[in-house]
Amino acid sequence: FVGLLEIISEIAKMVSLSLRLFGNIFAGEVLLTVMAGLVAVLVPLPFMALELIVGLIQAMVFAMLTLVYLTVATSEPH
Repeated sequence: FVGLLEIISEIAKMVSLSLRLFGNIFAGEVLLTVMAGLVAVLVPLPFMALELIVGLIQAMVFAMLTLVYLTVATSEPH
């Protein structure tokens, strides 16, 4: 039973990381599309810059969480 819970736990980690990354990227694209649809020239530029910063932060968080999960999965129990 414990082995089954561990498998479910590992799958849940992968799914949660994937959905979190997808949700953040999709929300940014929707924001850029709405802003570009409302005003086409200069208004979307700050939002594009913000989306680049958010993308960098998301990449860093995704990499750190992946590193933590891999470290926990490969370390020997005490």
